[in-house]
Amino acid sequence: MQLRRITTSGNWIPEIDGLRFIAIVATLLVHMFGEVYTRSGHDFISQYHYDFFKLVDRGDRGVSLFFVISGFILAQPFLRQHLEHAKAVSIKGYFKRRLTRLEPPYILSLLLYLFAVSLFKHQFLSLLPHFFAQVFYLHNFIFNYGSLNFVTWSLEVEVQFYIVAPLLGYLYAISRPVLRRGIMICLIVASILIQVHGGQSLIAWNFPGQLQFFLVGFLIADVRATQTKSWQSRRWDLASLLVWPAIFGLEKSNFFAFLFPVLIFIAYLAAFNGPVSRGIFQTKWIALTGGMCYSFYLMHMLVIDCVFKFTKKIIIPSSLMLSFSSQVFLLGICIYIFCTFYFVLIERPCMDPKWPGKLMARIRNRRHSPSDMIAGD
Repeated sequence: MQLRRITTSGNWIPEIDGLRFIAIVATLLVHMFGEVYTRSGHDFISQYHYDFFKLVDRGDRGVSLFFVISGFILAQPFLRQHLEHAKAVSIKGYFKRRLTRLEPPYILSLLLYLFAVSLFKHQFLSLLPHFFAQVFYLHNFIFNYGSLNFVTWSLEVEVQFYIVAPLLGYLYAISRPVLRRGIMICLIVASILIQVHGGQSLIAWNFPGQLQFFLVGFLIADVRATQTKSWQSRRWDLASLLVWPAIFGLEKSNFFAFLFPVLIFIAYLAAFNGPVSRGIFQTKWIALTGGMCYSFYLMHMLVIDCVFKFTKKIIIPSSLMLSFSSQVFLLGICIYIFCTFYFVLIERPCMDPKWPGKLMARIRNRRHSPSDMIAGD
């Protein structure tokens, strides 16, 4: 079974998929913990459990890690065009690639969620408006409730970034690195201010308040494109040991809102330049799993919702830690198996930029197969 992702350029960066692994694991843990803590039917509230809850709950920062990776990946063609004088980016090809690569797995996942929820809750007609709002990435703007798959709020933000990315790509047309990076930093600070002062508002939870993370990815791409082998040092490994605990361990505050992008910037550069860090993120099973993160992200809540109906029977009321650990093991296995098959059967074929043409050719060949011609004679 082929698990390695297919890239448009053919240039696979295993460290990026290793970073995706961190982001998806953090996301899965926080959602599995939410099931145990809120839907098990047991009262786990205590000071000790509350402290543990706060620690695991910071796994939602995995979404921000994904945003930075998206910024880094989408920066590449525009960076090569303007800084390395490579072939100009085809805007038509850019949007076609987003459409053919991401839409089929996304829409099919929504159909599966719609079928499952309708089957168990008999709410088909009432769910249709939410389904179509999500299909067109408008659920964040239209509804505050009723999402078929609540994690897709971040995918709507991603799409907003995809639309604006070609415009942001012109930042690389600024030849002076200090000016170019200075503008990026100013935009990052402006986005942080929107997030801090926007609170739970619509603008803070959509592109304006999340732009900071995508631009951190742009900044990392910029720095990495100009760095040399002299950057590689074990000091980056030491930086990793310091910043990753801080990314998930520090309390949320206005100060942390400004510190968070800096920590991610250091952590990602360490993944590229620290010999030990790079080796860890390049580990085959870590990179391969991280490469399947889109399928895991799309489908994990459906697996959790279905499987937890059975696994919650082994919840241990006297121990949140043991209950959570057992669910991580059982749900984790089910998520890994189901989402891996979803990746292999649905997502990975869509990674091939030529799949629409190949599909049409196959359909035409079937229409004009020898058996058809013989039957016609």
